[in-house]
Amino acid sequence: HGELPWALAHLDHTEVDLELVSSRTGRPLGRPWATLLIDAFTRRVLALYVTYDKPSYVSCMMALRLCVQRWGRLPASLVVDGGPEFHSTAFETLLAWYRVTMKTRPPAEPTYGSVAERLFGTANSTFLHTLLGNTQITRRVRQVTTAVDPERRARWTLGDLYTWMGAWAYEVYDTLEHPALGQSPRQAPAWAHEQRGARAHVRIAYDRDFLIRSL
Repeated sequence: HGELPWALAHLDHTEVDLELVSSRTGRPLGRPWATLLIDAFTRRVLALYVTYDKPSYVSCMMALRLCVQRWGRLPASLVVDGGPEFHSTAFETLLAWYRVTMKTRPPAEPTYGSVAERLFGTANSTFLHTLLGNTQITRRVRQVTTAVDPERRARWTLGDLYTWMGAWAYEVYDTLEHPALGQSPRQAPAWAHEQRGARAHVRIAYDRDFLIRSL
Protein backbone atom coordinates (compact mmCIF):
# COMPACT_ATOMS: atom_id res chain seq x y z
CA HIS A 1 0.00 0.00 0.00
CA GLY A 2 3.00 2.32 -0.11
CA GLU A 3 4.91 3.79 2.80
CA LEU A 4 3.50 7.33 2.59
CA PRO A 5 0.46 9.18 1.27
CA TRP A 6 0.65 9.78 -2.49
CA ALA A 7 3.30 7.08 -2.94
CA LEU A 8 0.87 4.64 -4.55
CA ALA A 9 -2.66 4.99 -5.89
CA HIS A 10 -5.17 2.66 -7.54
CA LEU A 11 -7.25 3.61 -10.58
CA ASP A 12 -10.26 1.44 -11.37
CA HIS A 13 -13.81 1.48 -12.74
CA THR A 14 -17.12 -0.01 -11.67
CA GLU A 15 -20.61 -0.04 -13.14
CA VAL A 16 -22.78 1.77 -10.61
CA ASP A 17 -25.61 -0.26 -9.03
CA LEU A 18 -28.20 2.38 -9.87
CA GLU A 19 -30.61 3.00 -12.74
CA LEU A 20 -30.72 6.66 -13.81
CA VAL A 21 -33.26 8.75 -15.69
CA SER A 22 -33.04 11.66 -18.11
CA SER A 23 -33.15 15.10 -16.49
CA ARG A 24 -35.27 16.33 -19.42
CA THR A 25 -37.72 13.51 -20.17
CA GLY A 26 -37.60 11.33 -17.05
CA ARG A 27 -37.05 8.25 -19.23
CA PRO A 28 -34.66 5.54 -17.98
CA LEU A 29 -31.12 5.81 -19.36
CA GLY A 30 -29.48 2.83 -17.69
CA ARG A 31 -26.54 2.50 -15.32
CA PRO A 32 -23.50 4.80 -15.37
CA TRP A 33 -19.85 3.98 -14.75
CA ALA A 34 -17.72 5.42 -11.95
CA THR A 35 -13.94 5.81 -12.12
CA LEU A 36 -12.14 6.15 -8.80
CA LEU A 37 -8.58 7.15 -8.00
CA ILE A 38 -7.71 5.97 -4.48
CA ASP A 39 -4.62 6.61 -2.37
CA ALA A 40 -3.47 3.18 -1.18
CA PHE A 41 -1.83 4.35 2.06
CA THR A 42 -4.68 6.50 3.39
CA ARG A 43 -7.57 4.88 1.41
CA ARG A 44 -8.60 8.42 0.49
CA VAL A 45 -10.60 9.09 -2.67
CA LEU A 46 -8.39 11.40 -4.73
CA ALA A 47 -10.76 11.70 -7.68
CA LEU A 48 -14.22 10.50 -8.74
CA TYR A 49 -15.53 10.63 -12.31
CA VAL A 50 -19.02 9.44 -13.32
CA THR A 51 -20.18 8.97 -16.92
CA TYR A 52 -22.50 6.89 -19.08
CA ASP A 53 -19.55 5.97 -21.32
CA LYS A 54 -17.93 2.59 -20.77
CA PRO A 55 -14.38 2.66 -19.37
CA SER A 56 -11.92 4.20 -21.81
CA TYR A 57 -8.77 6.30 -21.74
CA VAL A 58 -11.07 9.34 -21.51
CA SER A 59 -12.27 8.25 -18.06
CA CYS A 60 -8.66 7.71 -16.97
CA MET A 61 -7.56 11.14 -18.20
CA MET A 62 -10.53 12.81 -16.53
CA ALA A 63 -9.72 11.15 -13.21
CA LEU A 64 -6.17 12.53 -13.37
CA ARG A 65 -7.50 15.96 -14.34
CA LEU A 66 -9.82 15.99 -11.35
CA CYS A 67 -7.00 14.88 -9.07
CA VAL A 68 -4.81 17.78 -10.16
CA GLN A 69 -7.73 20.21 -9.98
CA ARG A 70 -8.50 19.13 -6.42
CA TRP A 71 -5.05 18.47 -4.98
CA GLY A 72 -2.50 20.10 -7.29
CA ARG A 73 -0.50 16.88 -7.62
CA LEU A 74 -0.47 13.29 -8.87
CA PRO A 75 0.60 10.09 -7.09
CA ALA A 76 4.14 8.82 -7.58
CA SER A 77 2.96 5.38 -8.74
CA LEU A 78 -0.32 4.23 -10.22
CA VAL A 79 -1.65 0.66 -10.05
CA VAL A 80 -3.99 -0.40 -12.88
CA ASP A 81 -5.26 -3.65 -14.34
CA GLY A 82 -4.65 -4.98 -17.83
CA GLY A 83 -7.56 -3.12 -19.44
CA PRO A 84 -6.79 -1.45 -22.80
CA GLU A 85 -7.97 1.93 -21.49
CA PHE A 86 -4.91 2.05 -19.20
CA HIS A 87 -2.45 1.39 -21.99
CA SER A 88 -3.32 4.02 -24.57
CA THR A 89 -0.60 6.26 -25.95
CA ALA A 90 -2.28 9.42 -24.60
CA PHE A 91 -2.60 8.04 -21.06
CA GLU A 92 0.92 6.61 -20.89
CA THR A 93 2.38 9.83 -22.30
CA LEU A 94 0.64 11.92 -19.64
CA LEU A 95 1.98 9.69 -16.86
CA ALA A 96 5.48 9.78 -18.31
CA TRP A 97 5.43 13.59 -18.59
CA TYR A 98 4.66 13.95 -14.87
CA ARG A 99 6.94 11.04 -13.89
CA VAL A 100 4.18 8.80 -12.58
CA THR A 101 5.20 5.14 -12.60
CA MET A 102 2.45 2.85 -13.89
CA LYS A 103 2.25 -0.64 -12.40
CA THR A 104 -0.01 -3.27 -13.97
CA ARG A 105 -1.35 -5.73 -11.45
CA PRO A 106 -1.19 -9.42 -12.36
CA PRO A 107 -4.31 -10.96 -13.93
CA ALA A 108 -6.40 -13.30 -11.78
CA GLU A 109 -4.83 -11.85 -8.63
CA PRO A 110 -7.70 -10.03 -6.85
CA THR A 111 -5.53 -9.19 -3.83
CA TYR A 112 -3.73 -6.51 -5.85
CA GLY A 113 -7.03 -4.74 -6.51
CA SER A 114 -8.46 -5.13 -3.02
CA VAL A 115 -8.22 -1.41 -2.17
CA ALA A 116 -10.54 -0.44 -5.02
CA GLU A 117 -12.86 -3.43 -4.61
CA ARG A 118 -13.41 -2.73 -0.92
CA LEU A 119 -14.18 0.90 -1.61
CA PHE A 120 -16.70 -0.09 -4.30
CA GLY A 121 -18.34 -2.40 -1.76
CA THR A 122 -18.46 0.36 0.86
CA ALA A 123 -19.98 2.79 -1.65
CA ASN A 124 -22.71 0.26 -2.42
CA SER A 125 -23.55 -0.68 1.17
CA THR A 126 -23.47 2.81 2.71
CA PHE A 127 -24.75 4.94 -0.16
CA LEU A 128 -25.88 3.50 -3.50
CA HIS A 129 -28.00 0.64 -2.16
CA THR A 130 -30.02 3.11 -0.08
CA LEU A 131 -31.24 5.01 -3.16
CA LEU A 132 -34.37 4.48 -5.22
CA GLY A 133 -33.55 2.64 -8.42
CA ASN A 134 -30.64 0.64 -7.03
CA THR A 135 -30.11 -2.68 -8.78
CA GLN A 136 -29.27 -4.80 -5.75
CA ILE A 137 -32.48 -6.82 -6.09
CA THR A 138 -31.66 -7.86 -9.67
CA ARG A 139 -29.15 -10.32 -8.22
CA ARG A 140 -32.19 -12.30 -7.07
CA VAL A 141 -34.08 -12.46 -10.36
CA ARG A 142 -37.10 -14.32 -9.00
CA GLN A 143 -37.83 -11.47 -6.58
CA VAL A 144 -37.91 -8.79 -9.28
CA THR A 145 -41.51 -7.72 -9.80
CA THR A 146 -43.03 -4.65 -11.44
CA ALA A 147 -43.35 -2.97 -8.04
CA VAL A 148 -39.63 -3.24 -7.29
CA ASP A 149 -38.22 -3.05 -10.82
CA PRO A 150 -35.22 -0.65 -10.59
CA GLU A 151 -36.10 1.01 -13.90
CA ARG A 152 -39.60 1.85 -12.67
CA ARG A 153 -38.30 3.12 -9.32
CA ALA A 154 -35.45 5.15 -10.81
CA ARG A 155 -35.48 8.83 -9.80
CA TRP A 156 -31.86 9.95 -9.96
CA THR A 157 -30.25 11.87 -12.83
CA LEU A 158 -26.57 11.72 -13.74
CA GLY A 159 -25.97 15.25 -12.47
CA ASP A 160 -27.60 14.59 -9.11
CA LEU A 161 -25.75 11.31 -8.67
CA TYR A 162 -22.43 12.96 -9.51
CA THR A 163 -23.04 15.71 -6.97
CA TRP A 164 -24.10 13.47 -4.10
CA MET A 165 -21.69 10.64 -4.80
CA GLY A 166 -18.93 13.23 -4.71
CA ALA A 167 -20.24 14.53 -1.38
CA TRP A 168 -20.25 10.96 -0.05
CA ALA A 169 -16.69 10.24 -1.28
CA TYR A 170 -15.05 13.52 -0.26
CA GLU A 171 -16.96 14.32 2.93
CA VAL A 172 -18.75 11.26 4.40
CA TYR A 173 -16.47 8.31 3.58
CA ASP A 174 -13.43 10.54 4.14
CA THR A 175 -14.38 11.06 7.79
CA LEU A 176 -15.46 7.50 8.67
CA GLU A 177 -13.06 5.29 10.61
CA HIS A 178 -11.47 2.75 8.27
CA PRO A 179 -11.02 -0.71 9.87
CA ALA A 180 -7.59 -1.20 8.27
CA LEU A 181 -6.34 2.19 9.49
CA GLY A 182 -7.98 2.59 12.89
CA GLN A 183 -8.73 6.18 11.85
CA SER A 184 -10.43 8.01 9.00
CA PRO A 185 -8.80 8.52 5.59
CA ARG A 186 -8.77 12.26 6.32
CA GLN A 187 -6.77 11.76 9.52
CA ALA A 188 -4.26 9.35 7.99
CA PRO A 189 -2.13 11.92 6.09
CA ALA A 190 -1.62 14.02 9.21
CA TRP A 191 -0.61 10.92 11.18
CA ALA A 192 1.86 9.88 8.47
CA HIS A 193 3.45 13.34 8.39
CA GLU A 194 3.75 13.33 12.18
CA GLN A 195 5.36 9.89 12.25
CA ARG A 196 7.58 10.10 9.18
CA GLY A 197 7.80 13.76 8.31
CA ALA A 198 6.37 15.70 5.40
CA ARG A 199 7.67 15.02 1.91
CA ALA A 200 8.10 17.81 -0.60
CA HIS A 201 6.35 17.32 -3.93
CA VAL A 202 6.23 19.07 -7.26
CA ARG A 203 3.00 21.02 -7.54
CA ILE A 204 1.14 20.69 -10.84
CA ALA A 205 -0.74 23.78 -11.95
CA TYR A 206 -4.24 23.20 -13.28
CA ASP A 207 -3.63 25.49 -16.23
CA ARG A 208 -3.85 25.53 -20.02
CA ASP A 209 -0.64 23.49 -20.42
CA PHE A 210 -1.93 20.72 -18.18
CA LEU A 211 -5.32 20.68 -19.88
CA ILE A 212 -3.67 20.32 -23.29
CA ARG A 213 -1.45 17.47 -22.08
CA SER A 214 -4.45 15.68 -20.63
CA LEU A 215 -6.68 15.95 -23.71
